[in-house]
Amino acid sequence: MRSRFAPARAVMTATVLAAMAAVSCGRDADRRPPQQPVVDSDARDAAATPPSDDAIAGDERDGLWFPSAEFVGRQVAVLADPGLRGRGGGTADEAAAADRMAAWFRAAGLEPAGESGWLQPFTFGADRRSQNVIGMVRGTEPHAGHVIVGAHYDHLGVLGGEIHPGADDNASGASALVAIAAALTRDGQRPRRTVIVVAFGAEEDGLYGSQHYVANPRRPLDEAALMVNLDMVGRARFLSAKEYAMAHAVVPEDGIGALASPGALELVELAREAGRREGRPIVSASDYGPLETFIRPAVEYRGDHKSFAERGVTYLWLSTSMHDDYHLPSDTADKVDPATIVTVGRIVVRVIQTLP
Repeated sequence: MRSRFAPARAVMTATVLAAMAAVSCGRDADRRPPQQPVVDSDARDAAATPPSDDAIAGDERDGLWFPSAEFVGRQVAVLADPGLRGRGGGTADEAAAADRMAAWFRAAGLEPAGESGWLQPFTFGADRRSQNVIGMVRGTEPHAGHVIVGAHYDHLGVLGGEIHPGADDNASGASALVAIAAALTRDGQRPRRTVIVVAFGAEEDGLYGSQHYVANPRRPLDEAALMVNLDMVGRARFLSAKEYAMAHAVVPEDGIGALASPGALELVELAREAGRREGRPIVSASDYGPLETFIRPAVEYRGDHKSFAERGVTYLWLSTSMHDDYHLPSDTADKVDPATIVTVGRIVVRVIQTLP
């Protein structure tokens, strides 16, 4: 029997899917005016060497070792620190963050896989310079193809005289990359497929880092089994923006949003099973039947996964979605929940390990 509440549920569900679409940080509607490069190198010099307390601490749970929430939280705090001035694309601050990511990748046990050590330099706009940071985990079966795990590490920089620290957007995803790398290089946890780990630059300016990567991949894209994009994975409450409060009538507050390539339902199920093991439900656009067709076109082209989708690479995008601090100076590290980032990272590792 059709519930008399069905129309209201349909409206709320549509709202949920719209919110999932709105989360991605590289959307055209949110482009900011280009920033002038920062000419001093103080931030880059300060970030070149990691502090001595960067040793990777973690614990094993349900058969999977993973870095601790405390470790992940420290990384978010470093990237979102005012000293890096919001990591604006094409600035010395973004370059300093790239150096930090390279140092963390090294400490996590990755092999450098850039064009110049860890880095893959590129230019965008009017001769502005940025860089991807790339590392690799060699799989146990060299000919089994590879997986790409990516997250952008840049943000908006300084706008109107105010630093936009970008703690959730996307220091959260960048810190998850490091933790995932450390887990995958752990003895006994090395995956069957090789994993390429990429921190993308200049995402906020137009997905330039991921576009450069797909044009210059470190391994052929036709051998890629999956691309995982992590963008804003640091809020404990799913859809926490005030305008989406009613959505929680149909969506769990502790959910983690997921979007996979069209028809890749088995990939969503892998993520869902991993989420069950981690005690957090996966909320996917594919859960809502025909309504998915209204929102997918907007979602599929709003983050770094777009660059891979356009090249035919299957993708999985994970996010804890929109909040009221999005693209504002108030997106600070104290509002990020490191335990949620750990959960998302553990889900990614489990998906990679169980991928057929």
